[in-house]
Amino acid sequence: MDLKEIQARLVEIADVMAAISKVAETEGRELTEEDNTQILALNEEFEGLTAQKTELEAKNEAKLARDAKIQKALAKIVESKNEIVAPAGVQPLAQEEEIVKIPAVARSQKSKYFASNEDAYFAGSYMAALVGHKPSQEFMAAQSSGVDNKGGYTVPTPLAAELINLIESYGVVRGACRNIVMGAPTWDVPKLAGHSTIYYPSEAGTITESDLTFAQVQLVAQKMAGLVKMSTEIAEDSLISMTDTIVNDLAWGMAKAEDENLFVGGTLYTGGIEGDSDVAEQTVTSIADMTLEDLTATTVKAGQERGLRHEWYMNPTVYHGAVRDLMNAAPGNTDGNYAAGMKPTLLGYPVNLVNAMPGATSNTSGDLVAVFGDLGVSHYFGTRRGLEFRVLNELFAVTDQVGVICTQRVAMKSVNPEVLAKVTIA
Repeated sequence: MDLKEIQARLVEIADVMAAISKVAETEGRELTEEDNTQILALNEEFEGLTAQKTELEAKNEAKLARDAKIQKALAKIVESKNEIVAPAGVQPLAQEEEIVKIPAVARSQKSKYFASNEDAYFAGSYMAALVGHKPSQEFMAAQSSGVDNKGGYTVPTPLAAELINLIESYGVVRGACRNIVMGAPTWDVPKLAGHSTIYYPSEAGTITESDLTFAQVQLVAQKMAGLVKMSTEIAEDSLISMTDTIVNDLAWGMAKAEDENLFVGGTLYTGGIEGDSDVAEQTVTSIADMTLEDLTATTVKAGQERGLRHEWYMNPTVYHGAVRDLMNAAPGNTDGNYAAGMKPTLLGYPVNLVNAMPGATSNTSGDLVAVFGDLGVSHYFGTRRGLEFRVLNELFAVTDQVGVICTQRVAMKSVNPEVLAKVTIA
């Protein structure tokens, strides 16, 4: 396609996307799953054509610049003008480095999540620049090399870092599972399957050799995406609070989705630990009928090999409800124990509170109540591509808003489920 055809197709795509949004608004309904799928497909085509258009324009500009340079060289030869040489010892004036500072009104604001107001303002300016906010585009242009061929700026380090920190804080997957950096969408990771064998040879006897054996574990990256709305009308004094809100919401959503995949199943891990038949299981008739004997039996089923770092994982309502009731009912508690409270531990092991796991009201057969074991040994979490941002300019155009999409490509795999045990509803 030439530039003219590409431009015509871009206009056509924009009109179709706007029409889909307009129909939903006229009918007084939210966008359907089919609408969202069509819009995302159109947006992907839009971005691809935009990249082609940018590439063709760059080639045309390069050709014009080259032709101009050739013409200038020919003219110089014809005119045979002497070059002007600067006098010896005269140095060109050094260009003073421009330091960009954030506005005073923004400096007075306080961010809840970023290490400094500068980091928060920088991250907010990045997102505002994506939606076409002119002052933010100028600010970002002064901070980096400019706009890339997809219409965006390099994701600021503070923004990506704080998102990852918040995801690790809100969820347990990234901190508990073994993290793998994937070099390809499908990545094979070696797993130790057979250990050395220890023998007891007689004096001067031959020592029998043994080999370590390895198996291959395959990680397959899947895309995760979160979409939030953002106004195109942004004031300098609202950038920091806006950034806090968006970062907090995206981090919470990503963390919850990762935890749901691990514990109850999803696209990354079908069935999750809840549906993994290779994980040892202790069943209870209901959460209310769970006993300390059920919990101790669970620890035994997970195995106690040296070097494993076992921990508990359960919903806060389960721990602060049925489990705490069991511990409070145990003999030896005093008024001081109740006043001071209890640390989140159970049978000497740390307890991790996971909102993505079923709560205290769960009563369906097979529902996951608690998990015990070392997730760093049992499960791998692979990262193919870190957090990346894109903008849908037409999706919410009728409300003068744009959609900001945060995506990542990750994978999850059960590797050594035998080091885990779970409590489920019978």
